[in-house]
Amino acid sequence: MEEIFRYQHLEQARNAAIAWLEAKGAHFSLNHNVEIGRLGTFEGAEVGVSPRSKPFWRLRIDDDPAKGPHYNAEFGEGPSRKKAAFCFPASAETMARLASRRARR
Repeated sequence: MEEIFRYQHLEQARNAAIAWLEAKGAHFSLNHNVEIGRLGTFEGAEVGVSPRSKPFWRLRIDDDPAKGPHYNAEFGEGPSRKKAAFCFPASAETMARLASRRARR
């Protein structure tokens, strides 16, 4: 089951998502894969990162009708995988601006 957390600002949600992953054992470094969005506003944009080595984790920005703007965080694989959404308020215009700044390089 996915945990859902709500924050007042994008930065708070992002920092909480990073802290959640680090508490589970994720290590952030320059050696990572770039995640590319597949749907909606973020289609084709760089939306997040995942490691090139174990343990598997992923952090990406998303916007969907059920949760609205949020960061998705995942740690682990298979049935033991943990997921959390770190939601924040943002307008459609703000999300479009964020997506345009993340255009695929």
